[in-house]
Amino acid sequence: MNEILEIIFGNYSCVELLGYLWFFFIGYVLYSLIETTGRDVQSKKTPKTWNWKFWFFDNWRRYLTTILCTYVLFRFYNEVSGHDFSYFDAVSMGLIGDGIAATLKKRVKSIGGDREKLLLELNEDRG
Repeated sequence: MNEILEIIFGNYSCVELLGYLWFFFIGYVLYSLIETTGRDVQSKKTPKTWNWKFWFFDNWRRYLTTILCTYVLFRFYNEVSGHDFSYFDAVSMGLIGDGIAATLKKRVKSIGGDREKLLLELNEDRG
């Protein structure tokens, strides 16, 4: 069983993995805060009031892509870079992983959400 976990996660303890997860999360939050400042609140594609349903369905593919990109970058970091993984690398990778996912969302239609369809559904729910 340990061999399988080592293949999946590398040679890290559970405490190290939780620490790295925390710093990945900090990187994701930092990137998200930077990205939301550039949001066009006057856009017809954006709801006037905050809506969790819209946020989730508009971004779930991107966050799934972020998790997958981060996993691949984390798992093969030693092989690619040649040095040990650190907490600074985790924060940087959180920023990079979400940035890669955001770029993919803009360029690959299947990753981006269908905002027009979602907004129509939200409007139908309201009234």
